[in-house]
Amino acid sequence: MSIERILFYKPGAIGDFLHTLPSLKALKRAFPAAEVTVVVSPGQERLVQGTTLADRVLVYSKEHFKKSVKEFLSFGLQLRRKQFDLFVDMQPSVRSWVLRKISRADRSVVYRKQKRVVPGTRRLHAVENFMKTLEPLGISEAIDCIELPIIPEAAAKIDRFLAEQGIGQQPLVALNCSVGAARPSRNWLPERFSELADRLANELGVFVIFIGGKEDRSLVEGVMAAMHTRAITTAGTFDLAESAALLARCKCLVSSDTGPLHLATAVQTATIGLYGSTDPRRAGPVGKNARILTRQLPCVPCEEKHCPLGTMACMSAISVNDVVEAVRKLIPCR
Repeated sequence: MSIERILFYKPGAIGDFLHTLPSLKALKRAFPAAEVTVVVSPGQERLVQGTTLADRVLVYSKEHFKKSVKEFLSFGLQLRRKQFDLFVDMQPSVRSWVLRKISRADRSVVYRKQKRVVPGTRRLHAVENFMKTLEPLGISEAIDCIELPIIPEAAAKIDRFLAEQGIGQQPLVALNCSVGAARPSRNWLPERFSELADRLANELGVFVIFIGGKEDRSLVEGVMAAMHTRAITTAGTFDLAESAALLARCKCLVSSDTGPLHLATAVQTATIGLYGSTDPRRAGPVGKNARILTRQLPCVPCEEKHCPLGTMACMSAISVNDVVEAVRKLIPCR
């Protein structure tokens, strides 16, 4: 079968989308003459537009389409008009099944999440699990990193921002304090971020930049208020492409398991991942410059959104000193 038009469907969390990038690149290598359309969630199009990752980008707003069946069906008809030869469904659901049917793509391959480890097999990382989706197409590649191109305009904006803040050649370390309200079990303690930022500035001579979304501003301001050294916050300031460019300028990011952690690895920035409730074998940072801090407790990993015990013992067991020493090993000291 000739494949000239491919739909790569992956709306959803930013970290999950980034984990599909090796599969997307493998797909483009396998079908270099094909036109590839990528479907992503709102905001994520900024990571893809103007790059070699896709020829066309479409935005799928789950919340919007939930409210309007008419517009959801209109989106499906838009896909049908493209006459796709191949529909790669990396976010399977009832709605994606409907879209596959409406699109009338000649062929579909559908992602299947590894939910349990069969005896004699191992836990797959998410990037490997997504890659297995392409095996029916004869595509299978080893993965040692995730690569996301930096958009030049975004990099220029970050350069101007840092200059305006009076930050010159001082090495930058980014801290991400929150994973959002949906999964509080992944959060580290705010007061430890305050202590960590002060120690990194005083002991390693770095400048600390806090990142995050608009919803994190209040938390970050509270963390910074408890500090004794200067830092700045960009929470809610930049879009995803600009955040990627900022992280590319940093020597290191410290974060729990959430989108910014995987965004940093995708731009080859060193990362310290703080893991408790989630399994780093599946969702750990990918790449040589990544370190994972976790504690072997009977309840780890529980994969729960809220700590079942109400203690957050897995995260509180990770000390500030643990993180400082991990950063010290990853980046040169002054």
